[in-house]
Order: sequence, then structure tokens, then C-alpha cells
Amino acid sequence: AAYLHDLGKFAERANIDVTKEKYAIHEQMYCKKNEKNGKTWYSHKHAAYTALGFGLLEDYMPALKGSDFSPFGSMHSRSDADDSLINASAMHHRPERFLQWVVATADRAASGFEREEFEKYNEAEEGTETGKNHYQARLLSLLEQIRLGEAKANLTPDGLKYRYPLVPMSPAGVFPQLREQCEPSDNAVAQKQYLALWNNFIKSIQEIPESHQQQLPLWLDHFDTLWLTFTHAIPSATAFKTRPDVSLYDHSKTTAALATALWRYHADHGHDLTSATAGMKTRDDWDENKFLLIQGDFYGVQDFIFAQGAETNKRAAKLLRGRSFYVSLLTECASLKILEALDLPSTSQITNAAGKFLIVAPNTDEAKIKIAEIRQEFDQWFLQHTYGRGGIGIATQEASCNDFVSTKEGSGFAALMKNLFEKLETAKYQQLSL
Repeated sequence: AAYLHDLGKFAERANIDVTKEKYAIHEQMYCKKNEKNGKTWYSHKHAAYTALGFGLLEDYMPALKGSDFSPFGSMHSRSDADDSLINASAMHHRPERFLQWVVATADRAASGFEREEFEKYNEAEEGTETGKNHYQARLLSLLEQIRLGEAKANLTPDGLKYRYPLVPMSPAGVFPQLREQCEPSDNAVAQKQYLALWNNFIKSIQEIPESHQQQLPLWLDHFDTLWLTFTHAIPSATAFKTRPDVSLYDHSKTTAALATALWRYHADHGHDLTSATAGMKTRDDWDENKFLLIQGDFYGVQDFIFAQGAETNKRAAKLLRGRSFYVSLLTECASLKILEALDLPSTSQITNAAGKFLIVAPNTDEAKIKIAEIRQEFDQWFLQHTYGRGGIGIATQEASCNDFVSTKEGSGFAALMKNLFEKLETAKYQQLSL
């Protein structure tokens, strides 16, 4: 539900074929209602398209309806329909019930909004810092914004020359292009590009084997790759004069990880749902440490990769590639071990690269106990197989929603990650529990 809460941004920009009557019904159900000077109108139209998009994907997804679909309600029951998966996903701009607030809270925390800033964003019209609307704006390149010694004036929207083309991920598609080449100034042209991408997305989801729909973890891995392929270059936020430099894929995955941990935190503690909903609505609980960030790091990478034989052997290049790949496999297995032990989906892993991974888990005593057990298991494995020359260290950091929020003084998330890496450095010197 959280992973696809912004499915409607993709569908709306593609201007998918929907009857006016059907859209009007969904608009009244899911879009934010505004009233001013005697006028009434609906904004955030993508919320309606999220629900409409689910309807188009439903046949190719795991069962979204049924008599037992906990924690979601059954669409077949009028009393439970408000808690359906689709409603939890599409109501993120006008949440009312517990599951809807879980997704909405995760969305806001993932966006890093203060309450005042989010209210402004929630009222804002479409339009980016680059002067393009939500149809025309293309994703900025982060690498272009890195400067060493140059004036920051070049980092203004006018000074940024490159954008990512709106194409599926491919060897050619990952390279930015000059904005004149890939950022249209006409809505019709921009929507046509989105529609081509959407049609290709729909065609590709049909290729996931039907048998895999019955195995949710397997299907989710399929879909995660698919969503990455088609949304890696779609800007996530395009209102409130935001800078379009975060992809829809990255925002989707972060929101899903936070929402899963948030729901599990309340479920595992057995909290009263009415009180939990009120806390999220008023943000009275935004300082409560509901999240547990888990950082893993492969120690001794250099010693392992450049071990004896790699420098002089005729097949040195193959050895180096093989050992580097083996490090990737070990960190992937370690991450999967933690996810399975904590009963978390693959989307709870935010990053896994360069021998490091980051997982978002619920902050519970049970999770901490399991992490301690896994840490000992890793230590024993590396003692047996590498004589302690390598290893995977694990550091944890409790976090609240406010820790992800950007403030005028600086980024809360940057400070959060700084603390986590400091703990990881400490864990490195306590390797093998010595």
C-alpha cells in the first residue's frame, strides 16, 4: 500500500484513458477538498489516479481482495471497505483511519517535511523550482550538482544543464542528457512520453509468471525490479517549487520501509489504534523512537580482495572481480538473514552497496534481541571461514519521525546517519565481541 501510494503520479502524467464519470467518483473519494471564497475544488489529483491505477494492475498482482486480508479489510464487506489496501494507499492526502495514517505519516517522514512546510506543500499548486510543471519536469542529475571550489551560483536551476531522459532503465538510459534534448515544453509531448512509458510498464508486469503471484516475497522482488526500471527517472515531488532531484522509485521504497516499520511497531506493541491514529494526526508522537535503523558493513574488504595471489597471478583481474562479487554476495546474504529474522519484506532494505546495507525495522525489544543473536552468528561464521580477517559488523540507531525531517538548522537525516556511522565505527573496534 505504501510502496504504490504515488502510483497515481505515473498514471496521471501518462493521462491514462479514464471516463469522466469514473474519475469524478474517485476524485471525490481520494483527492484533497479545498474551499475558499465560496468555491470548492479538488487538488492532488494523483491520489484518485492511484486508486484507478490499482484497478488496472489488479489482475497481475497478488490477491488484493478476500475474506481474510489482515491487517487490511475486505473490499467485499461494506463495514471493512474503508480499511482496504487501496484506500490505505490512495487516501494519503486526506487520511482518516489508522492504516491510512500509517501510509500518510511514512510519506511525510520520507519527504522530510516539517509540519508547517508540509501544510504549505499540501496546499501548493503543481510547479517545480526549474519552472516546469509535473508533466514537463525531468529528473535532475545529482552528480552535476557536486562542485569543488566553484561558485554555488552554478547550482541554480538555470545553471543546471542536464536531466535524465524519461525512458526505462538501460545502459543508455542511466546517462543524463542536455535539458534541451529531453525536457519538453509542451504538455502533449510530455504526456505522450509518459504514456509510452506507462504502456511498456503495463506490458512488462503481465510477463511476471502467474504462479509467482501466489508467492508474495517472490512477486515483490519481481515488481521491485520492474518499478525501478520504469520509475528511476520520474521526479517524485513536482509541487511547491521543489527541486525535482528525487526519483519516484526512491521515494516509493523509502515510504514503504518506514510504513512497514511504523505499522509493525504499533502491532507488535499491541497499541490502541485510536490513540495511535490520534498521535500521528497531531504529530504528538513524532518524537517517539518507533524506528530502528540497522547498518551492516563488511570489514576487511581490502584484505579479502587483495589477499595473497591477487597481485601476481596471471588471472589477477578475474580474481579481483570474483572476490569483489563474493563480498557483494556475503553482504546480500547477511541483509536477507536480518530481513527474514525480523519478518520484514525486501523493501525494508533501503540500500545495499559497497559492502554496506541499511534496513529500517520497528524499534522493539524482540528486534534488538534477534539482532544481537545474528551478530554472534556472523562472528562465528567469519571466525570459522576467514579466521577473523573479515567480518560483517552491525550497528543500530533508534529514530523518530522528526529525525527524518529537514529543519532550518540543517538536515535531521544527515545527523541521524552521522550517529549511525559513528556507532558502526565503534562496532568495528569491538569486532568478534572482543
